[in-house]
Amino acid sequence: MKKSQKLLLGTLTIGWLIYFLYKTITVNGIFLKIEPFSEFKSEIIASEPGIEDITIDQETGIAYFSSHDRRNPESLGKILSADIKKDTLVFNDLSSKFKLNEFRPHGISFLKLKDKRKFLFVISHGKTKHDVLKFEILGDSLKYLNRYSSSEFISPNDLLAVGENQFFVTNDHNTRTKWKVFLFDFFRIPTGNVVYFDGNRAKAASDKICYPNGINISDDGTKIFLTSTLEKKIFTFRPSAASQTLELTEEAPIKYSPDNIEKTVDGKLLVACHPKNLAFLSHRKSEKNLSPSAIFEINQNNLKEQNLIFLDDGSKISGSSVAAPFENRDGKNGTLVGCVFDKKILKLSTN
Repeated sequence: MKKSQKLLLGTLTIGWLIYFLYKTITVNGIFLKIEPFSEFKSEIIASEPGIEDITIDQETGIAYFSSHDRRNPESLGKILSADIKKDTLVFNDLSSKFKLNEFRPHGISFLKLKDKRKFLFVISHGKTKHDVLKFEILGDSLKYLNRYSSSEFISPNDLLAVGENQFFVTNDHNTRTKWKVFLFDFFRIPTGNVVYFDGNRAKAASDKICYPNGINISDDGTKIFLTSTLEKKIFTFRPSAASQTLELTEEAPIKYSPDNIEKTVDGKLLVACHPKNLAFLSHRKSEKNLSPSAIFEINQNNLKEQNLIFLDDGSKISGSSVAAPFENRDGKNGTLVGCVFDKKILKLSTN
């Protein structure tokens, strides 16, 4: 190799390393300064550990919570409920009576059919495989109906129920092997995908996504929204019933790493975010290590139209993973904020 070629190769290598270092710093928010901000008054509520996902039946005011102690991965989790219209939030254990094997819930999805039946779909992690469980909501209890399994459920994170036996699942990686996950995340290699289950089998509807996470749908069913935690983006897809695939139609960057997506009654998207990814990894080891939390309100018809409505340094809630909006009995808006690890949630209320 000629001297000039070696010089060029060395320059390109150094340039790439500088760029990679810059991207690593910006993506993980290493030097990001957090100045707490909120449009709400807040109340910290003690809870079961790791309420990572929350969804609310706006008709009844019943909230459903996915809980698992992720710092103790061998432990089993629970599905809880609470009436958000009451002054004091009282959690009810809905799932323990079923004595489910290896029940470690993650993402959940609420579905109401035209015949008014209501269902709750739940991702459950096992040691060797991962399933989606379906429950029918009957008053203040659940009826266990079905367990869906597929080799396509590789590393399921969130799901979106769209029919009685149909749903989308986000796989944040194409493996659960720890060293591979670390490698893919470190180099931000897009190995995740979205899988569609049609009632009989599952297949990829969209692929090559870097850590796909939260997923939701517009009220008319024409748009599906997806977050990418490590790309720090939110996407809009057009679902194709014929091909059972998703066509990308819009994308927009988000300042912080996004997690789950919920919708307000007027159709705006609420996205919980992690401002500092490395702080979040440290928080995973101990609740003493705080991890900042944030919530954006996003216009579903223009993803670039984003409004930061909550930012916390982690002292109120660390590692926010979901922001579920509700309307209380006085007609005022509020939000329940869940987190990945700690034994608490945060209730935000309008003044």
